[in-house]
Amino acid sequence: MTRLGIVTGMQFEADILMAELAKAGAPDSIAVACAGPSYRAAKRTAARLVDDGSEALISFGIAGALIESVKSGTLLIAGQVINWNDTVETDPTWMARMRLGLGQPRFPTETGNLAHSDPPAVSPADKRALHVKTKALGVDMESFGVGEIARDRGVPFLTLRVVADGATRILPTAALDATNADGSVSTARALTTLALRPWELGDMVRLGIQTGAARRTLRNLALLGVPRLFFM
Repeated sequence: MTRLGIVTGMQFEADILMAELAKAGAPDSIAVACAGPSYRAAKRTAARLVDDGSEALISFGIAGALIESVKSGTLLIAGQVINWNDTVETDPTWMARMRLGLGQPRFPTETGNLAHSDPPAVSPADKRALHVKTKALGVDMESFGVGEIARDRGVPFLTLRVVADGATRILPTAALDATNADGSVSTARALTTLALRPWELGDMVRLGIQTGAARRTLRNLALLGVPRLFFM
């Protein structure tokens, strides 16, 4: 059985996966690691997983939308992750297997590439610029780093990324300030920033609703993935 390494950027993403793996009695051949929201951290974590024996890599978690028609809670099925002038490919055989395993899911899906951005694409203008440059539908911070390691080490690579923030939404400073380097979230720091920037309250509420939709899809994806995809 192939040993699988799964990299997340946020701790809640890893928690969703690990909860479903525990329920399913997943084998020791699946390793889940939260890198934190960073290209370099994701790359280091992916390299460590391969060094520890992983023979395939998944980047799992949330993403931002780059076009307005891609809504929160949508799974992006990406064949490529694009970092301006460099691109990493996902494994086509594994992609086909994922489509088969998904069947007719209860959550929306879109086929289109992911763009890389670190630091994050914060504003609608940032997102528009990335879409114009890459033609990608979504953006995240970690998948390109995971994909680079997979490409360099010659192991299969797949992304499972679900849209949280929409293309026309700004990422509030309070949300960015609340995110720790290890992928955990500090509610206290978010509240402190909101006290100084109360006009961001509406954006924070909308982001919370959008992230809630993404969490539900991630949970449903984990439920499907545990029996059908992750046991390789």
